Amino acid sequence: MSDQPSTINNQQSTFAEWLKRLKDEGKTDEQIGQLLAGVAKLSALDVYAALMTSLTEEDMKEVEAVGDDEQAKKRMEELFKFRSGMTVDEMVKKVQEGFARSYVTV
Repeated sequence: MSDQPSTINNQQSTFAEWLKRLKDEGKTDEQIGQLLAGVAKLSALDVYAALMTSLTEEDMKEVEAVGDDEQAKKRMEELFKFRSGMTVDEMVKKVQEGFARSYVTV
């Protein structure tokens, strides 16, 4: 995955560009904070949807059988990576990047 650092750098620059554009448009720190909170909610919803569509019923039974919440979360993330080919963090970054890119190009 030699292209991963460039993907991360591109995401950071696009996200930074989005934040700069918001400032340039005169958005207050509070308004930017609200937008960031909205992006975080969007990311969480997208991750939840991706988890529910990527994991099989057997996967979910396996996760539910784990007694410890932290271990269950870890196992769900492992299964998600196995099924989707990306980590939950990568999924969140992808959602955020897409949001920032669409805003910046408008």
